[in-house]
Amino acid sequence: MKLVAIYNTWSDCLDLLEKSVENILPVVDGVIIVYSNFSNYGEGKQFIFNNTDPKISLHLMEPTQKINPHANETNKRNYGLKLAKEKGYDYFLMVDSDEFYFQQDIINCKDYLQNNPEVNGLVANINVLFKSPTLWVPDHTLVPFIHKLQQNTQLGNFKHYPFTYDYKGDCHIDPTRRVNYHNGIEMCDVIMWHASWYRKDYHIKVNNSAARANILKSSIFKDLENADVGVYNEFYRNTLKECDNFFNI
Repeated sequence: MKLVAIYNTWSDCLDLLEKSVENILPVVDGVIIVYSNFSNYGEGKQFIFNNTDPKISLHLMEPTQKINPHANETNKRNYGLKLAKEKGYDYFLMVDSDEFYFQQDIINCKDYLQNNPEVNGLVANINVLFKSPTLWVPDHTLVPFIHKLQQNTQLGNFKHYPFTYDYKGDCHIDPTRRVNYHNGIEMCDVIMWHASWYRKDYHIKVNNSAARANILKSSIFKDLENADVGVYNEFYRNTLKECDNFFNI
């Protein structure tokens, strides 16, 4: 197995990106970072990345301002896949700059996939780090984890991708991250730790999110103000819990 982690990012949280790459680097064969200096809404900030490990390659792709944010995100992710195919990787893991995995989970799943070649990919659950690296709440969404990389592999709004919808028809997987596979996809017991609401400037995140209209109407800022162990989080409809600072962020 030759596994690559493909990052899709812009310059809003470079400190988290460096920590995420530092964490994943020992358990993958390479890291591809597709970055931009501008957000999907045109906000600009210079991308500066300090890790010069030879396993890391940086690739600039600025968004097209006249198309919707989901289209830009999908294009960046597929550009990362194109680069990975050209570099000869046969498995990939799509990551954003604020996402973290336990190294042992990646090691275990690499072994599982090598021993079960009929499996095309794995799907993981998500816990959200909320305001602090030691406060978390479970998310209802899921994330595609390690997948086979083939010449026809693409990412996008593939509604047939397994586990995208539950029995009620509610969607649980980002439309920019679904793989064009119909079968051979399994749930695994891995957790992706998403530092979605742990950053220096929450307004930059909200103002440049593809879902900003819904977020601005939500309880998120009240939840951030009230965040503490045992407090009910209206945005995620669950109670905040305490954990260690697993990733030293």
